[in-house]
Amino acid sequence: MLNKDLIEELGSCISKQFPDEGVYRISRVEEWLSTNGYTREKLGVSDFHELIREAPELFGTPKYNEDSYVIVRHYIGASEQFGHPADSFFGSKTIILNDDIIEMSQQSLYALTKVMGCGLTVQEMKQEIYDSFARAKDEGKLDFLGDRYVFKIGYCADGFQVNGIITKNISPRGKSLYFSFEKTSISGSVPVEHSRPLTPAVTVSREDKEEIYRLLTANFPFDVPQHMAAVSKLLSDNHIDRAKYGFYKMKELLAHIEFLDLEDVVLGGVPQIMVTLRRSPDYQPGYSYSRPSAGYYRPAAMRSDYREEREPKQFREFRAAEPVQPAVDLSVIPSGALEDFCNLPPKPLMILVQFLERSGIRRDTSELRADLSEDFIRAKSEQKIRLYDGKIIFPCRYRRSDGTPVELTLKPSTYEGKPWFLNFVDTVSRDPSQRSIEPGRRLENFAFLGSWSAFLTELADKAIHENWDFAGSQHKDYHILIQYIKYTFYRLVREDKVCISGDRQFACFNTGLVDKHYDDIYACFQPNDPNSETEWKFAGFCTAASGPLGKQVVYYFSPLPQPPLYFERGEQLFFDTSRQLLTDFDHIIIDNISRLPLQFLNDQFNDCPEARGIAEELRDTGDFSRRRELYERLKEIVSDNSRLFIRIQNRLKDAIELAKKRVSRDYKTAIPSYYPKRNSMSLILPLCLVDEEVPDVALVVEQTHSGNYQGQTILTLAQAYVDARLLCRLNSEWLTTNIGNSAEESEDSEDISQDSGD
Repeated sequence: MLNKDLIEELGSCISKQFPDEGVYRISRVEEWLSTNGYTREKLGVSDFHELIREAPELFGTPKYNEDSYVIVRHYIGASEQFGHPADSFFGSKTIILNDDIIEMSQQSLYALTKVMGCGLTVQEMKQEIYDSFARAKDEGKLDFLGDRYVFKIGYCADGFQVNGIITKNISPRGKSLYFSFEKTSISGSVPVEHSRPLTPAVTVSREDKEEIYRLLTANFPFDVPQHMAAVSKLLSDNHIDRAKYGFYKMKELLAHIEFLDLEDVVLGGVPQIMVTLRRSPDYQPGYSYSRPSAGYYRPAAMRSDYREEREPKQFREFRAAEPVQPAVDLSVIPSGALEDFCNLPPKPLMILVQFLERSGIRRDTSELRADLSEDFIRAKSEQKIRLYDGKIIFPCRYRRSDGTPVELTLKPSTYEGKPWFLNFVDTVSRDPSQRSIEPGRRLENFAFLGSWSAFLTELADKAIHENWDFAGSQHKDYHILIQYIKYTFYRLVREDKVCISGDRQFACFNTGLVDKHYDDIYACFQPNDPNSETEWKFAGFCTAASGPLGKQVVYYFSPLPQPPLYFERGEQLFFDTSRQLLTDFDHIIIDNISRLPLQFLNDQFNDCPEARGIAEELRDTGDFSRRRELYERLKEIVSDNSRLFIRIQNRLKDAIELAKKRVSRDYKTAIPSYYPKRNSMSLILPLCLVDEEVPDVALVVEQTHSGNYQGQTILTLAQAYVDARLLCRLNSEWLTTNIGNSAEESEDSEDISQDSGD
């Protein structure tokens, strides 16, 4: 049992980092306690759940996700204790820096790379700071000057010294510590030497870009962010050598390619780089087929023997096959325990933690380190280690969705310390049927549709008349209809309602639309030509028993193909105003600030001239790249200004309360919708932010296991309409096609599956 004094200490420690009572991820609370010296060993508990039971004054168990989340209570004994979260360890010369306790803004890191002229990327500069801090600490050169740590990072090109400065973070919403730097008058005779060589970049030819485009489109969907490590591994495995083009890092090569977008993000507290593949009319996409010796698909057009020997159709089907393991010279593999020679950074470990959480397995990073050490020894003894391009690859005990083991890649380190580091965790399934496929591409992967324009025109002409474009749209391209049919098909796939005849000579599905006689409209398909990329090709639309296709529907299927079903109980269609609604304001305000009306934001920026200036520029510019930069800056301003954040939050709360009142007077105000990526039902509420009579955005609420509602995210009205139209033709006063289609909405609503809502 924990004694009263220890509970008092824990309560004081926790209240500094978690002053508001609420539900938090266990890993966050546990990491904070460990940072302050309260490890499991010191507390005498085997796991965090035992600590929850031992200290009911501090913790509670939520009604859902109790394996991953904990209720942090407001401890009365700590109510009169004030101070900064870093007070318990600030000033200690044994402090260990990590991403959980120190704030390093992207702007500061980028500015530091320019000041030092070292050519490092932002992420490499962060590692350089950590290494410089550890080196100063080990050499006894870490100075603590009352309110700050000061340590040398290196020298500028002009010989002046650059010092790193670590202070307490004054922002109540940020991490405990804050990093900055200064250029001093101290000079060195020789500028600092960095481990990174500077090589002049050369132009990537059109032919090489076309090869890269084919390879990426054969393996990754468009417009869906992917971990840069997965993209980099695919290119490296297919001999796309960054050094050939004069780049030291794969990131630099990817940033040089116009159809790729790179974004620095933080997932689960871990900085990561996401790569998004964009459509390009200048290059031909590749097509997927499986080869037993490769972990990824390689486009047939990239094979040297493609003209002489077309890949047989059956090779497009997945065939499970163990890769042939080459003989490995074990003498080149380091001896001893894994952590004796290899650094295990937090970033790849957190990727594995998050992957396991999605699989229902809970392991913290300390447990993973022990697991991986055992797995490395086992892999070495069983000769399951592979060597490739100077890297060590070995399987661990955890499995991907297709049953194959997760593999880890170790890479030689260019920094001082241990000679190797964990570079990549490969969790990608090798079975095409198990791999994550973008919901909006399922129909195109199923069948060749011909021209989208002709396909949609035929369907629109056959169905009851409906507006399939938003008012004010410059192009009448059936924007709503294309989203409708894509995600209707995806839902039918999830429900196993896409019908294929026993002889595989005919296939069809119910579109969910009806003709002027209110008869169901079916989409019909026939076998595609041999050696085609899809098994089926579109044959036409029909109603049952009408025409040749309608007769085939009746001949082959009984009962007839059914429309999608989106809800099981009538209660799912109505918002229960007696239930509590809790909203993720961080995700709505910070992550989706671009969806909030500019006029609304401008009204909140009265005492923030910089933010007000950005809002004015956003109103005037139509350059998408510039708009994205401006919104990123707005995110930083709002994140760092707690008063501004709370002001926006309070205004949103007012709008939510107004929406709930509208629902209580008219239940039809809450509109049911379907979110394809999570395959879940939601309700949409109108939020009036500028004028109380005119909705500006829609709040997506989802009922949780406890019966309460979670406000997941906000959508533009265009996105909300497309989501809701999947269920039925809308007859709403506030959500119609007359909402317009501004530049912001058209950019943000191209694919309704993109927003995670998390």
